[in-house]
Amino acid sequence: MSYSDWMPFNKENVGRTPGKAGVYFLGSEHETTYIGAANNIQERLREQLDSNDSCIKSTVSFCYHETLFPEAEEEKQLTAFQFEHGRLPTCNK
Repeated sequence: MSYSDWMPFNKENVGRTPGKAGVYFLGSEHETTYIGAANNIQERLREQLDSNDSCIKSTVSFCYHETLFPEAEEEKQLTAFQFEHGRLPTCNK
């Protein structure tokens, strides 16, 4: 399973993402702040770029992974994050 490299969270980079199902990670300068699943990674990241949520607005970078089972992978990644950090990512409420 391979993930994309982390890249700046902007329209240009989001426009290069696939229109396929997968999971994505949003981050601040030092940590993952959100883990999400999408049936269309590019479309969902575009929505996140336009979000009014102050937590999401603090995103500076992102990465993603294509998968046929995005919800299952999201759950797996959230569980792993919670196990490692003792909590969910800041923006996962």
